[in-house]
Amino acid sequence: EAEYTVSFAGMPEPLPGEVAPSRQALAIGRVEPSARQVAQYGRLELAVDLRATYDNPYNPDDVRLDAVFTAPSGKQLAVPGFFLVKHRREVRDGNEIMTAEDNGTWKVRFAPRETGPHRWKLKLKDRTGEVEGGVGRFQAVAGASPSFIGKSAADPHYLAFDNGQGYFAIGHNLPIYHTTGQLGVEAMRKFAAAGENFNRWWMSSRGLGIEWMDKLGWYRQDVAARIDTVLDLAEELGLYYMMCMDTHQDFREGGWQKNPFNAANGGPCASPADWFTNQEARRLYRNRLRYTVARWGYSPHVLCWEFGNEFEGWADSPNEIKLPWHKEMADCLRRIDPFGHLITTSFWGHTGPEEFWSLENIDIVQTHCYTNNDGNVAEPVRRFCLHQWERFQKPHIFGEFGIRSHTTTADKDPQGWAIHNSLWAGLFSFSAGGPMPWWHEQYIDKLDLYFHFTALANFTRELPLGTARWQPLATAAPEFVDKDRTPEIRDAVVVPINRWGKPEQDEFTILPDGTVADGRAPQRLLHGAGHRDLKNPSTFVVNYPRQGRFVVHVDKVSHSGLLRIWIDGDLALQRELPCAEGLGKASVWRAQWRLWETTYDEDIAIGVPAGEHRIRIENSGKDWVAVNKYTFTGCRIVDRPDVLVCGMKTGELAMLWLQNRSSSWYNHAGGGPVGRLDPFELTAKGLGDGKHRLEWWETWKGRLERAEEIEVRQGQCTLVVPGLATDVALKIKPIR
Repeated sequence: EAEYTVSFAGMPEPLPGEVAPSRQALAIGRVEPSARQVAQYGRLELAVDLRATYDNPYNPDDVRLDAVFTAPSGKQLAVPGFFLVKHRREVRDGNEIMTAEDNGTWKVRFAPRETGPHRWKLKLKDRTGEVEGGVGRFQAVAGASPSFIGKSAADPHYLAFDNGQGYFAIGHNLPIYHTTGQLGVEAMRKFAAAGENFNRWWMSSRGLGIEWMDKLGWYRQDVAARIDTVLDLAEELGLYYMMCMDTHQDFREGGWQKNPFNAANGGPCASPADWFTNQEARRLYRNRLRYTVARWGYSPHVLCWEFGNEFEGWADSPNEIKLPWHKEMADCLRRIDPFGHLITTSFWGHTGPEEFWSLENIDIVQTHCYTNNDGNVAEPVRRFCLHQWERFQKPHIFGEFGIRSHTTTADKDPQGWAIHNSLWAGLFSFSAGGPMPWWHEQYIDKLDLYFHFTALANFTRELPLGTARWQPLATAAPEFVDKDRTPEIRDAVVVPINRWGKPEQDEFTILPDGTVADGRAPQRLLHGAGHRDLKNPSTFVVNYPRQGRFVVHVDKVSHSGLLRIWIDGDLALQRELPCAEGLGKASVWRAQWRLWETTYDEDIAIGVPAGEHRIRIENSGKDWVAVNKYTFTGCRIVDRPDVLVCGMKTGELAMLWLQNRSSSWYNHAGGGPVGRLDPFELTAKGLGDGKHRLEWWETWKGRLERAEEIEVRQGQCTLVVPGLATDVALKIKPIR
């Protein structure tokens, strides 16, 4: 028999963590600074003993503490104060536990940009009136921090610290802070050890979101303490964060059902769309912005504030209401953030709607892309990066990237070739950071693919990214060294782009080299009767040197499809693609739309006679058919090296990334051959005359393989590449 002894002790009154209303005469008491001497850009924290009358200490309309700091130059900064419940962090049996230690204190946090003597003065306001006082001084001294990050003065497409040092973001997405398994702190240490310097945290219901209490306007203090922890760790490890303040998962379907803004839960919003227009919802959001800035705005390791993750996901919320909301909140955040952090937002529609990026106080443009096809990821990454670079004088962050959005990646690309190719294509296409892959837990960490980020960090370490103006490096088309080489005949493969909406083009001319004229690309979804307004069937104009086939690889079908293909106006094929349980390779019931979605993953082909033809494809089914690729057999003549050339230059440096286009993740996974390119030559133009050092970098590990001396004459030099299995990076530096 087991015996147990049970003891009882008196419960503390009040319990730690309880926050009670206050009914005290308004006064500012003792103000205790964390130090009398603080490093430049370091944290000064004031503990303020105040008395006031309020019900909710997080509501600045109920009680409001502000500080005004005066720098040695005389410049004054208004800094909001905030209420904090102290928590103790412990790890027990692999679980992180935050335990409240008090019932709350008032704080002000500040980071000095200048060295020298600083002064502060406090202002306190409640429903009974307003008082000033609590004055004090501290000394700021030179420190090790490189400062806050902003837009580069040398090149507006890049990022730089206040001190002029450039910053290039390298990281991947770990948006949810885990409190079990691999803890968020442990993950960040692995990021830093691999040379990563960037992460994107979601301040969401499941992550680091603070406004997920029973009552709106109250903030989770255990979660807020975790944000304190990750920012302290960032200072130790040299990490910088994009703080994403909401995500679409909380504003649709099950997330909206639990959202405290939902009227069903006592909130002010009957629908997610009301969140953008309802006066009370907007007031509550502005209050949360104030608390966020007050508590974490001091930190240079907040790279930027992101309003939300993928705003298309806010259910039934058109851009007509989201755009003025973005303007209002961006203007508000700019006014209340004394440290001037950069501001951004994001969309799942690749490069996003341009009217949002054009807002004055949206500082960073973003791209999110999941290719959902088997093509070479380097090409869409480069296309999207150049699109943003050409249109906006702002830094571009590729905030999310992947080859699949809703299925596994580890089994498809276990070596991380898509990560590799996207990182290098982004670097060489004017992105302010490497594209950020998704799938940390199930893929990057599981398969230990951190070395891809290490390789990019090695190569970029001494590049003047953010400290010099970059522009494209002009090159001549590459030519094989062997001028008598017999051209190869291959299949032309067109990979559609994954984008919702009505296609802008409906005719695509396949050129002899297998590319599509004018850089056009069909869209992946062939819409049917369910979205008649989005239908715009594609026609391909193509020359078959000899008899061949036109092959359509059908991936998924929604509700049912009816595929029809015409050659020169004559119907050549009609194929029904029904959707139901047990059909295809897999079928899923989509409850929200009350329909079946079936995966076919099969080729549908027709024969095509020799000659030039117009091939039209249309879906006349109930909903969409997803096409992953179109293949035109024997329609591609390879008489030049099939290499993707990405070049950039500054006044003192040029660099090139050359990728064998067959070195795609799909081919490396066994989907096709990765043929080594024969030796070829490439002429770079627009360089300064004289002797230069040419460096050849192996990109899988990011190592300098060899260097040689070359001569630039009349601004040009011809580089001879002795064959190319995958890819190579080059640096061209003048020899002084």
